Amino acid sequence: MSLDVWLIAPDGRRSAATLGAPVGSAGSQGRVFGLRDRPDTVVKVLHRADRVHLADRLRIMLADPAGWAGGSGQPLVAWPSAAVHRRDDGRLLGYAAPRLAHPRFVPLPSLFNPAVRARMLPGATWSWWLTVAEELARVVHVVHQRGHVVGDLAPANVFVSASGGVCLIDADGWQLRDPVTGVDLTCPFSRPEYTAPEHLAGPSRSREPASDHWALAVLVAQLTCLGFHPFGGVPRETAGPVEEVDNVRLRRCRLLGADVRVPAAAVPPEALPAVLRRRLGDALDAGYAAPAARPGPQSWAAALAYARDSLAPCPAVATHVYPREARNCPWCRMAEAGAPDPFPGGQR
Repeated sequence: MSLDVWLIAPDGRRSAATLGAPVGSAGSQGRVFGLRDRPDTVVKVLHRADRVHLADRLRIMLADPAGWAGGSGQPLVAWPSAAVHRRDDGRLLGYAAPRLAHPRFVPLPSLFNPAVRARMLPGATWSWWLTVAEELARVVHVVHQRGHVVGDLAPANVFVSASGGVCLIDADGWQLRDPVTGVDLTCPFSRPEYTAPEHLAGPSRSREPASDHWALAVLVAQLTCLGFHPFGGVPRETAGPVEEVDNVRLRRCRLLGADVRVPAAAVPPEALPAVLRRRLGDALDAGYAAPAARPGPQSWAAALAYARDSLAPCPAVATHVYPREARNCPWCRMAEAGAPDPFPGGQR
């Protein structure tokens, strides 16, 4: 795609640019393109049907252009930096945002593939996954402090760095609070397998932060289990396959005792320390029908930091670390049972 556009900054200044090649594949709400001669910036062009409320959303977002970076300067959110209009007729197309490029950032779902993980993160241990989960919780806390709700909090909207940093994308789809009027622009969409139970029947209605607390718990479980969804698995009396959202509706969570069949590579519940299992119970069991019972992001960040600081080294494999409270190494047990070693690194 080659299209001349205007980038209109929050202060109204315009700069000319030209869309370049697409970045990745098209999404449900739009497509991302590079900008010629601007390697650090991308443009998200929304599908025509999704541009209806874009002007209102960008007005809110461009009024708050700063402060979405961590202490190291790394972005926490790929926040819009400019509105993007066609140069020929002035139509609003989308917005410009920071480019999250490899090797600095990679999409989280790619790291759920063991082969990709081994290539991109050689020598990484379980400690890295705890760091990513903690950083995700901290980013969600920042979002809530601004009055917004992510809504579609899912792996597809998360990028990670080699150091364990996290950056959220597609902020235009959040539930955004207008700081002037106090009115919320609701989140139009969320993936069912990460949607809080109270929103499964009506995902477009107004959300509270507790809906993100549910999705955050699911993501923490998925991260600490190396990509396996906590509501994954097939009930033993069922031939399968079964969608995760079906297990959500029936409260079948394998980490909380549901009797389901899972692949040999699925991390067993007992590999998680008690501090994380307790919070998962609060979020996904007690919090199923009582959203207020779900731990918030600060509670998760503290628990994950504690879990990381309480790891013990495996005496046999250098890349195996595990909860100090465990009697032996869960990663060695998985390998001995015939599963691929999730953290291959050679014998000590």
